[in-house]
Amino acid sequence: MWFCSLFKLNKALSISTPSLLLSITLLFSLISIPTVVLSDTLTIDSAINKAGRQRMLTQRIVKSYLLIGQDVAIYTAQEQLDGSIGLFEQQLEELEEFSPNKAISNSLIEVRNQWNRFRLMAISKPEKNNAINLIIEGQNTLEKCEKVVKLLEKESGNQKGKLINISGRQRMLSQRIGMFYVAKSWNLKSNRIDNAFKTAISEYDQALKKLSSSKLNTQEINMALNKVSAQWEFSRSGFEQIENSRYVPFIIQVTTESMLKKMNKVTGMYEALTNNNIASI
Repeated sequence: MWFCSLFKLNKALSISTPSLLLSITLLFSLISIPTVVLSDTLTIDSAINKAGRQRMLTQRIVKSYLLIGQDVAIYTAQEQLDGSIGLFEQQLEELEEFSPNKAISNSLIEVRNQWNRFRLMAISKPEKNNAINLIIEGQNTLEKCEKVVKLLEKESGNQKGKLINISGRQRMLSQRIGMFYVAKSWNLKSNRIDNAFKTAISEYDQALKKLSSSKLNTQEINMALNKVSAQWEFSRSGFEQIENSRYVPFIIQVTTESMLKKMNKVTGMYEALTNNNIASI
């Protein structure tokens, strides 16, 4: 079964108590992810931001599960797991209500069906033998969420929507990097995990450079991105220096949460850009 699961993981990664639990998770969702604004009425820009955050939550859920399984930062990880599940469910409902066209509605149905499978696995007791399958389901959910974001970006039809997407995707990559690191620290061996880990680091680096060079950036956005870049230069060395198999998952947990917080703020800044900001470029 284990080797079969590894095979499934290779394939997946190669393509780039009910009522009580829900109440608890919804409570944690309001306190566990910084600077998240839950709005009653979505615009196309806030929908791109929110749909993009769904991508991040898929990886954060898996990362938290893996941390709990290793008894690392267990109370914080459990809070983040519960909060992420609750927030994903709440945001999915909001996006379903907002959906501006049939293609997006159909894509959200796919997310809903996949989410129901993924969520059931994520709330089970963390076990090493189940970790590979959860990574696979997280990847599948991520891909369906990615499709929704791209459709929303297309609906927006402007450069601002694209920047919200790219910036929001950095939040996902921070959690994806952390998730693969924690998987490696739990000795989940797979060449696909190693390759996907390196790819996530490279994608984060490239997207950060792209955002930093955007002509739509305000002075405030540039200052925020400079802070992200400074932290990234420090953090990347830690991600890359693991050949000696000396893992520090607690430190990586703290680091990736800080990366998430900073990029969540930047994404909000892009969403807040007005026509006057854009016209002045």
